[in-house]
Amino acid sequence: MMTPMKRFAMPFFFGMTAMALCARPAAAQDTMARKSPSYPNIPVRAGQVLPLKDTVPVLFGQQAGANLLQSYGIVYGDELRNIPVTTLENTLYGKLAGLYLEQFSLKPGDDAADMNIRSAAPLIVIDGVPRSGTSIDPEQVASITILKDALGAAMYGMRGQNGVILVTTRHGYAGKKRISFTAQTAVQQMVKTPKFLGAHDYASLYNEALINDGRQPVYTAADLEAWRTGSDPLGHPDVDWYNTVLKDQAGMQRYNLNIAGGNKISRYFVDLDYLNQQGYFVTEPKNTYPTNNFYKRYIFRTNVDVDLTRTTLMSLSVFGRIRNGNEPGSRTDSIFRNILSTPNNAYPVFNYNGSLAGNNQYTNNVYGQVTRSGYRPTYNRNLAVDLSLKQRLDAVLHGLYVKGLVSFNSYYDEALNRSKSFAVYNVAMRPGVDTVIGKIGTDGEQSNSSSITSQNRQAYTELQLGYDSTFGKHQVGIAGLYYRDSYTDGSQLPLINSSFSARAAYNYDQRYLLELAMAYSYNNMFADGKRWGYFPAVGLGWNIAREAWFSDAVPSVGTLKLRGSYGLVGNNLRAGYYPYLQFYNTSGSYNMGNPATSASAIYEASLANPFLTWEKARKMNIGLDVATGNNKLQFSAEYYLHKLDDLMMRRGTNAGGMLGANLPLENIGKQTARGLELSAGYREQLGELGYYAKGNVNFARTRIDYMDEVIRRYGWNQRTGQTVGQIFGLVADGFYQSKEDAENSPALDGYTPVPGDIKYKDLNGDGTINVFDERAIGSDKPLIYYGLTAGISWKGIDLNMVWQGVANRSINMRGNNTWEFLSNANGGPGQAMEHHLGRWTPATAASATYPRLSVNGNINNQRTSTFWVKDAGYLRLKSLEVGYTLPQRWVSYLHLASVRAFASGYNLLTFTPLDRVDPESYLGGYPNQRIVNFGVNIQL
Repeated sequence: MMTPMKRFAMPFFFGMTAMALCARPAAAQDTMARKSPSYPNIPVRAGQVLPLKDTVPVLFGQQAGANLLQSYGIVYGDELRNIPVTTLENTLYGKLAGLYLEQFSLKPGDDAADMNIRSAAPLIVIDGVPRSGTSIDPEQVASITILKDALGAAMYGMRGQNGVILVTTRHGYAGKKRISFTAQTAVQQMVKTPKFLGAHDYASLYNEALINDGRQPVYTAADLEAWRTGSDPLGHPDVDWYNTVLKDQAGMQRYNLNIAGGNKISRYFVDLDYLNQQGYFVTEPKNTYPTNNFYKRYIFRTNVDVDLTRTTLMSLSVFGRIRNGNEPGSRTDSIFRNILSTPNNAYPVFNYNGSLAGNNQYTNNVYGQVTRSGYRPTYNRNLAVDLSLKQRLDAVLHGLYVKGLVSFNSYYDEALNRSKSFAVYNVAMRPGVDTVIGKIGTDGEQSNSSSITSQNRQAYTELQLGYDSTFGKHQVGIAGLYYRDSYTDGSQLPLINSSFSARAAYNYDQRYLLELAMAYSYNNMFADGKRWGYFPAVGLGWNIAREAWFSDAVPSVGTLKLRGSYGLVGNNLRAGYYPYLQFYNTSGSYNMGNPATSASAIYEASLANPFLTWEKARKMNIGLDVATGNNKLQFSAEYYLHKLDDLMMRRGTNAGGMLGANLPLENIGKQTARGLELSAGYREQLGELGYYAKGNVNFARTRIDYMDEVIRRYGWNQRTGQTVGQIFGLVADGFYQSKEDAENSPALDGYTPVPGDIKYKDLNGDGTINVFDERAIGSDKPLIYYGLTAGISWKGIDLNMVWQGVANRSINMRGNNTWEFLSNANGGPGQAMEHHLGRWTPATAASATYPRLSVNGNINNQRTSTFWVKDAGYLRLKSLEVGYTLPQRWVSYLHLASVRAFASGYNLLTFTPLDRVDPESYLGGYPNQRIVNFGVNIQL
């Protein structure tokens, strides 16, 4: 069997030979005593970074944007600052074509949006190293580049399939020291909170639901009257739990200090950042410990570049981050679940004697959960150290260089348990009779334990050899490298990704462009013989505007570039932990023998697959770039087609129940992703008036080409051929309006309908509604997502805004936030909301917007169907910022360089067809937030 090195040698040799013959420079970050190819009149010396907005950070280097063939998008750090959010991901909404974000979690410290590049979750690379998480301060960011096609991600081989988000942090410069201090304070407000019914309406509807279910009502007319008048707040409570345990608003503060500067020998950038985000839970002054949820973050970064010699550059980066969180002992998620399952009439907050109220059906007093269940602090510590050394070898060959990089990253998470139990008391007050008080639960001692929830280490090494130069109108650049990325998760064996990678580019007069990239990459989680893979990619381009005949005819067009790329990339992220080895689990025990002896139960985990290998994607990208008027007006259009195969799936005809183990992952799936991305921008400066606008719109469609699904009788039942993640269900056809209507309609399998139930269409015409009548429901059109960024400045006043939106997006409404009276863990009936007032009754049959009410669920009405699948498109004013920079003549008296005051907002306006929920936070958990922020930036 060939060794990995021998298997690598032949493709690497031919790849490097081809690259040497046809290559172009990578617009090197550091050049020595020569002119920049992008800026021929600007001398560039060792350690100096070319003007960032005319070069684009790519994998393992930089390239001139005018000559770039890769499909990319870039946003710069000054566009991200002052947006009042806690994570970098949330600053990117609407800014980059091809990047789609959804914010499902909104809790402090865990509110980063999920990111997808062309329908796939990308690899995140920070300063050239794949790292975990992007919880960094935007003040540290120089740029964020997304690499979308195979050419841009090929050098990561079997980790490049989903695209790459490349974060580049700021460095120092040779010049006067600059000190910048920014202070911000914000107010967070909940948006689209649930509208629960008051106790009187709740009890009335609950009685009605019991009658609908053929049961007797439980609330008397006297009960209803007491709730209507509020005459008996202890015996007939009416508690708005949402507003009882949650505040209307919460604070957030951020302070940042950074210093940058340097000289011809050394340059530095130092950043210190503090963030404090508070939660909405109420607190009790008597507690000596915090019970509110909050998130505090402390960040330190220093980037230092030193010219050890005229040809040797050393760069050192140190990044430290401390994240401290807290939540009540009962946990944030549990509290929100209980709010959704505790009606206003369940119990009062307190009894007459000040004790916490409750009963056998509601043993967790929500107020007690928030304020008297102790607390749970969490601690996270990250440390990253990067050291690189770049040596130019011009004495050997002009433009030749070698670079080495080592990086160490550590991640440590610890959770403390300071929770405690509390008792609730059921008080029965009977006139003329002794009051009966029943105690439920215990007032326990506070716990005192801790656990390490994760402890990870990453060691990354890289060695790169490159060459870039210019010969007249010919520009070439070649880079070959080897990297090894070892990631250890706790006590597990390390996950090792490594690769021999190379890239070469050539352009003639910035007119004819060629780029080749490849990787021969490795992952140790697969079996021997399945660990190495070869991933090539190629790109071609033609800048028609550089042709003499075109530039003479249309001199105003500086760029008219046609480009295309095609390549193979892979994905090993879903492989898991040594999937080719058979593992066994232990759980519980069983008795054997006589007399019986207890023995541990050992059983097979998912079956192993020694043939499992990485997923593959063949990606094609075609683009057109246009720039006119000295790049004032820019336009890009891209079409992409991704053919994915060898996707890891389990067979749908799963015989795991018979085998006693889950079937293994296999490389059997096939999918297609295709789309169109359009982006345009315009900027202008007229004296003191400057303005700009840039927008993007994306059309994306995915399709399941093959999956081993169970045998389905009809074509409309099949998942194959549908969009990835497509919702399936019945087609609702109004409500049954009468008994005769129910009897004369197709029968429901396993259910006898009554008037007010949801009626469904019989798609196969067999007279029965069952799984064979389920089809794809919701939008069947391409997902559209778009963004518009615009701004204007005049005489020190500036205004910037971002609009962001989504169309053809469907969600399935379900659970306690949608359905009525869903019981809690102890069997008590859950909440009801204002939209339940539109339920079907004989009197409202013509206008009803909700089916008849039931207690504890209804298997017919709560089936997934078009009744519950809603259009979740929306348009948001995602962020708005207004600032004023004081005139220089004012601040010079204070010996300051500049002073800018600003106000900014986040999620200020939302337009959506959803009438009662936020389009991203729609299942009733932690609410989405509107943030209003005020700040000042002072520079020395």
